[in-house]
This record gives sequence, structure tokens and C-alpha cells, in this order.
Amino acid sequence: MRPLAGPAMLLVMVGGYLIYHLASKEDAPPREFTDLEFAGADAGHTGSCYSFGTVLFAHRARNKAARTWTSPREDAWMLTLEDVVQGYTGPQSIFQKFTFEKHGDQIRLVSVDASEKISTDLKANIDDLLEGPHDLDSTPVERCQQDGAAGYDFKPSKR
Repeated sequence: MRPLAGPAMLLVMVGGYLIYHLASKEDAPPREFTDLEFAGADAGHTGSCYSFGTVLFAHRARNKAARTWTSPREDAWMLTLEDVVQGYTGPQSIFQKFTFEKHGDQIRLVSVDASEKISTDLKANIDDLLEGPHDLDSTPVERCQQDGAAGYDFKPSKR
């Protein structure tokens, strides 16, 4: 039997690559999860006026770390951010792990694990996650598009 040569071998390799990528799907929260409102850091878990998907999109625009999603249990998703930064002794790997849970019609940040010297305080991390939608003047969820709408640290658009 003669081995495949030239264009035929290339066609087999490209076909295999396409089949692999079309058949495999990266884990990520479903739309039903990301469409829910992200909860604030106050005791009453006031809604932030932004969908969880909007918060994630805006955060990604500000943070280019590699992202990995896992689902540790039903109605919960963990986002792991990994990056390499230049330290005093050379390149250093840093990470953050955010666990989000569905509570009624909201998504709440319930825990943060991180590299040394990175805050794991829930309020500080929620405030940081919300900086993106604030800075980008993102579209709020429907309930917050009315005059006088209120949300956790929500600043209505000046448009």
C-alpha cells in the first residue's frame, strides 16, 4: 500500500482538525445562566442592573488572562483566569478562581480563590467585575432602563 502524499495527506490532516474542533465544545455557562442579572455585594444582594453575560464581556475587555470554565455542581460555574506576569525573579504565573451560583433570578459570586497578594474579598471582586460595564456604559437589564431604576452601585447612562 502506498502512503498518502502531498495534497491528499494535507486534506486528511485538515479534515481531522476540523472534525475534532467541530465535535469538541468548550465548557461555558449556558445562555439561561448568563442572561440572569448579576447580584451586588450588599447584604440584600441587590441586582447590579447588568446581566452576568454583560459583566463577563466587559471584564474580558479589560482582562486578557486565559479563561477556563468548569461546572462544579448544578447551577454553579467556576471561572479560572490564568496569566503570566513579569516578577522580580522572572515570569510568574498568577490565577483567580471565581465561583458563581444561580440564586432565583440572579447570579451571585460566592467564592474567590487566588494567587498570593490577589484579593479574595467578595465585595472587592464584585466591585472590580462591575467596573467594566460602568466604564463601557453597558446596556442595563430591562428593569433598570426605566427612570429612577436602582441597582447595586448602578450609575444610569448620561445619554
